Amino acid sequence: MARSGELVVGRLEEPLPSLSSRWLKGLWWFIRRKPLGAFGLFVLVATIVIAVLSPWLTTFPYTQQHLSDSLQDPNGTYWFGTDKQGRDIFSRIVIGSQVTVLVGMGTVTLAAILSTIVGGVSGYFGGKVDIITQRVVDIWVALPPIFLLITFVSVLGSGGDGFLGLGRGPDFGLNPFKGDWIWYTFFRSTVVIFSLGIIFAGYGSRIIRGAVLSVKENMYVDAARAMGAGDVRIMFRYILPNILPVVIILATVNLGAAVLAEATISFLGFGIQAPFPTWGQILGTDGRTYAQDSASHLMWFPGAAIFISVYGFNMLGDALRDVLDPRLRGAR
Repeated sequence: MARSGELVVGRLEEPLPSLSSRWLKGLWWFIRRKPLGAFGLFVLVATIVIAVLSPWLTTFPYTQQHLSDSLQDPNGTYWFGTDKQGRDIFSRIVIGSQVTVLVGMGTVTLAAILSTIVGGVSGYFGGKVDIITQRVVDIWVALPPIFLLITFVSVLGSGGDGFLGLGRGPDFGLNPFKGDWIWYTFFRSTVVIFSLGIIFAGYGSRIIRGAVLSVKENMYVDAARAMGAGDVRIMFRYILPNILPVVIILATVNLGAAVLAEATISFLGFGIQAPFPTWGQILGTDGRTYAQDSASHLMWFPGAAIFISVYGFNMLGDALRDVLDPRLRGAR
């Protein structure tokens, strides 16, 4: 207790750091502790930026043909060389990044939503709901994914026609043939996004179900139920926030797989159709045909683009799994 006449100096409270400074500090920690994950984050951001700005970054229109310059090696005019029709490979790869971004981000978003709904409902309610739901999931995941994907794309088409580009119903949405920007390309990609999202959701729902089964046994869920909270409130207020790290991990891990799956069906000729280029399409139609004619650049450049993006996305997913999964913190 201070005496009369003495000056009492209180301890000044330090102000809380701003949200931006906390984000920057967390990003710097992530870069130092997870350099491969930081590389994956850089690849993801760079791919998104290139895809959004791609019409400005191309050196030639991606459909423009220079027949006198067919199968040119990389040079000062054509940085990545040309194909059989004399089209600039660099411009086609830059434009093709739109499909990579849209299919990757769209697939993991749709798969995350569907797997959270299916796995959450199945794990939370249990009983007959769980049994019926899991038997349907068992049948779904038992089907070969590549055949399901080819079936969806073959039936629905991939030209951007129909309702939101799904090939059926009223012709609704932007015409993908009237622009080269990424929002036009979305309507070319909806069939692939829908198909991959449905396929990935089946596998992800099992993991989400396991997380929900673990979370719903906690005391705070029983306390909320005892206080009269309904099922919807419990699921959104107590279950969903606690399984969100699992959902994020699944999304980042599936990102590379979605890009690789799209490249696979494009390589086989079932993906987004010409004249719009995709990396798998360039590798499949020209790379394997003319690679023996001293035109190996048709194989190396799209192959390198697929490899770098898939590798980077996988490293990002692996790093986020280490950071967000409490069982793995400090293990590496």
